[in-house]
Amino acid sequence: KSESDEASTERILLAPQGMQHLEGGWPKDIDPTDADQKMRFCKNKLRGEDYIFGICRATEVANRCVQENNAVNIYEEYFAGSYADISSEPPSAKTLTVFRDPTEFKRTASHISWLPTDGSRLAVSYCVLQFQQMPESMSLDSYVWDVTNPNFPSMTITPSSSLVCLRVFDQRSALPGRWLVQRSCIL
Repeated sequence: KSESDEASTERILLAPQGMQHLEGGWPKDIDPTDADQKMRFCKNKLRGEDYIFGICRATEVANRCVQENNAVNIYEEYFAGSYADISSEPPSAKTLTVFRDPTEFKRTASHISWLPTDGSRLAVSYCVLQFQQMPESMSLDSYVWDVTNPNFPSMTITPSSSLVCLRVFDQRSALPGRWLVQRSCIL
């Protein structure tokens, strides 16, 4: 016989077992089914010095917490003059402008970036997030929109792969993030 046929490991016998915890933490000499023994044990513990010391210590901690809470005036008006309108009127929203993807194939707007100086333009990167399901004829263009003219984009960005994010820095530059983990600056 060769050594590859034998193994010198000890066998361990395993037995499945469980435990149901119904009554907890009693010493071995206390029968948890005997109410009289349990009551005597509890009375002895309540008279012990450890119990009294523990209660005193817990009382000190509780008093300190209460004093901290009492130091803050919960009835003081901290924001005087501010008025919270709590009316029964439900919240509402109104659509002012819609910026539509001008391509035939409708794509997800994956990132929106506002022009930081005055907010007059926004850059929107469009892509299909499941890029492996992207049709080959689909446009890769992303757009910079002027908020005063939502009908036509003010700038078209045509990358070599889909843009996942696009950030506008000023009137002339943008930083796109593509699927291929490349970044390039367009002036």
